[in-house]
Amino acid sequence: MKFLYKFACFDCRVAFKRHATQELNTGSTWQADSEVVHNCPNCGRRMAFLGRNFRAPKQSDKNRWQSAMLLWEAGFRYCGSGYHDDPVLPESKAETIEFIKNNLSHSQRIASCIYWEGYS
Repeated sequence: MKFLYKFACFDCRVAFKRHATQELNTGSTWQADSEVVHNCPNCGRRMAFLGRNFRAPKQSDKNRWQSAMLLWEAGFRYCGSGYHDDPVLPESKAETIEFIKNNLSHSQRIASCIYWEGYS
């Protein structure tokens, strides 16, 4: 069974399913980052690993893409089974800024903070 995860380019506002481990039949729903680097087919930039449960917004929905980028930068991943007591990850930029401040120990905050501008 292949485990595929969502990778996104926040510049092009596109997402793709790709493998995240060297062994295609391994993986975890709680994986914080990818072992494998995937580049955006549009611009060639390294894509961000978002987890298995990311639902990509429409390309034209800049607000939701900005929200996803802020969550990713703060270390949140769209991971797990969905069975936890923590609040659902927000989808608007305005909600996301407050959410990040108020949910420092959220179960889906499993990665280190990193900034998209310096990510390569």
